Amino acid sequence: MLKRLVSAFFALVLALLGHTPAAQTKTAPVFTGSFLQAWYCVDWDKDRWDAELAAMKEAGLDKLILQDTAQMDLRGAWIVYYPTGIDALQGHGGYGDVVEGALRACQKAGVKLFVGLASFESWWVLGGLFGQYSKVCSVMADMMRELYDRYYDAYPDAFYGWYFTPEISNIPTMKATVLTLARGLNKLLDTATALNSDLPLLLSPYFTEYIAVPSVLATLPMWQMLLEAAHFRDGDIFCPQDAVGAQWTPKRDLEKVWQMYKEAVDGCGAQLRLWANCENLIVARGNIPLMPPATLETVNSAATLDRLVWQMQTAAQYCDEIVVFSYNHYYCPLTGTHAYHDCYLDYLQNGCVLEEEPPTAPQNVRVENGELLWDAATDNIGVAYYLVEQNGTAIGRVEANAELTFTVSGTGYTVTAVDAAGNRSAA
Repeated sequence: MLKRLVSAFFALVLALLGHTPAAQTKTAPVFTGSFLQAWYCVDWDKDRWDAELAAMKEAGLDKLILQDTAQMDLRGAWIVYYPTGIDALQGHGGYGDVVEGALRACQKAGVKLFVGLASFESWWVLGGLFGQYSKVCSVMADMMRELYDRYYDAYPDAFYGWYFTPEISNIPTMKATVLTLARGLNKLLDTATALNSDLPLLLSPYFTEYIAVPSVLATLPMWQMLLEAAHFRDGDIFCPQDAVGAQWTPKRDLEKVWQMYKEAVDGCGAQLRLWANCENLIVARGNIPLMPPATLETVNSAATLDRLVWQMQTAAQYCDEIVVFSYNHYYCPLTGTHAYHDCYLDYLQNGCVLEEEPPTAPQNVRVENGELLWDAATDNIGVAYYLVEQNGTAIGRVEANAELTFTVSGTGYTVTAVDAAGNRSAA
């Protein structure tokens, strides 16, 4: 404890003096893996799996993190994404065998799979309070044994590691129960060691400035305590979400957050690998106390690559590797648009430099029966979306692969085409 307090004190002094630790680029600003949620791929057949993995490999990704393979709702009912014989998971909803589908495709494609475990809805509020977390960790330990026995020998080249599904953060209930969180995590780490010590465990926490004490300096002791109490093995992976897409981390603080994580990892006593989970999405917020202001997006949308490249360049100063949430959900051409995938390939081919050619302006902008309509713009790689403004104020976003229409009233509308690199046309 004294070590943590001294470390935090000196970090505070340096921050007040305007000094930050010198950073060097540790890795290239490219992503090598993707998170994938089980609900999203539950209906994929072999052809879809093969196509997804082929697109990933084309973009240089050789790792896939399958997130939760079981989920418990607030009533205690489970949804399970593989056949299970575990008593606690019986009698509830099931969805085929996502795990084997993922392993088969990964082994065929030469992709390494982290097999995720269980999540539960009350986690986001209660953290380690009232025993639910500990019970779910016991279920996850049983899942590890079952999943390993069922699939490892059949897919040894693909079954690469484990994903600890609960996303730890610095909200008050998790800060207050940090040692409880470590004990639950240790159930999984000890089980992983007993099964096969060569399989790393990956966890992906996040930092929030909006629903917790905002300072990274106030959060650093929590991460130090957790990492020191956990039974990490050399080679386990601490892979925080940068939380930029979810808007938990303000852009101005991103580098401070990575400095915090690096300090916690460097002092934990194990050869823990620090990876980055850079978010390539935009989540709408607003109308909730302490939340960031509302954005144009009313549902999750893909972020353009100019923002993601900035996130990766920041993380690359501190992290050994970068993965993304989520290539499959937002950038894969099978989502319905090739713009993001093709733009990222161009970025790789040009030495990690984004192209700067803007799209043409949308033409024939008109209103018919209360609907704003326009003709599609063109771009050297691909238009991502259209920004609709009224009298200079942005009021909506229309994806390029959707119907090009927007409900309006009044006058003064303009439409701007935006490509996947973030270049904008004339309005």
